[in-house]
Amino acid sequence: MRRVKRPKQIEFSEEQLREDLHREARVLNIHQGAADLIAGEVAIKLEKWLEDKPTITQSDLDRRIVMEVKKYNKDLAFILGERNKLI
Repeated sequence: MRRVKRPKQIEFSEEQLREDLHREARVLNIHQGAADLIAGEVAIKLEKWLEDKPTITQSDLDRRIVMEVKKYNKDLAFILGERNKLI
């Protein structure tokens, strides 16, 4: 009998999103206050987007984060979009 690995279910964490955005903003030397505003707005928009979705993929979430961040800072959106890719 063959065992099938099931992917782990991961809950969306607003706190983790804020930490990730702050870390990447620091790399780009974005002012801390601006990073707070961006993180807050993106978190609010994502919470609204997630309300009616029972499950989503990680790539859907990543794409949506990049799309929302791009409205505020294109450099930060690029860095977030290129995470986990070889450059």
